[in-house]
Amino acid sequence: MPINKGLIVNADDLGLSKSVNEAILFCYKKGYINSSSIITNTPFFDETAQLVQNNNVIINLGVHINFAEGKPITDFKYNEYLNNAGEWNWEKTRKYSNALSPEIKNAFLLELYAQIDKALAANLNITHIDSHYHLHILPSFYNLFIIAAKKYNLKLRLAQLSHEHNVIKYLYRLYINSKIKLNNHHYSKKFENLEEYLKLFPKNKDQNIELMVHPLFDDTGNLTDSVDAKGFNEWINHVSQDAYKLIV
Repeated sequence: MPINKGLIVNADDLGLSKSVNEAILFCYKKGYINSSSIITNTPFFDETAQLVQNNNVIINLGVHINFAEGKPITDFKYNEYLNNAGEWNWEKTRKYSNALSPEIKNAFLLELYAQIDKALAANLNITHIDSHYHLHILPSFYNLFIIAAKKYNLKLRLAQLSHEHNVIKYLYRLYINSKIKLNNHHYSKKFENLEEYLKLFPKNKDQNIELMVHPLFDDTGNLTDSVDAKGFNEWINHVSQDAYKLIV
């Protein structure tokens, strides 16, 4: 019972560290994932780009836009979003990004462009964009991502709905998804978590759904997930069943 092409299992954070890179490559080879997204503002970018170019198993590559950690690629001058070392401060970005001035919005947009441009300049075949800590669904950011998706003709990750029990937040995320779908930049009909997908399987096996994972090798060399270790382990068990492989 193979998974059809409608299922996208994306590994976020490619380029974050050597351990993450090794784990994502391993997961591609084992058939646990069929998509990933690369962070372009890390010290490991050059070797990660080489890793992608040397391994044709790494397909469906996106850019994982990052305003949360590491240094900006552009000459970003708004210190209220940076720490003393000039690196992104996620807590500040999340706190102060609800009402951005046009000038600051433009600075973020230029940084967004620069992160995509860096991947393209490395001759990487980019298919989509998503973001570190889901920042692309924040009120002041979502439209910037839609603008970038249009500019580069890329697809954009939807907001996750299934575990949002706050009605206002649910309706807001539904609105974000409608904006992305209106512009035909979505690459799945739903963005789901592992727990929800496995709970509903096999009713959802033919649906166009994106799942997100964060593989890495821990200090003992074991494959795990930095966000949802339990769900990732269940996913591996699920996809490792006889004749059960991702079709890519």
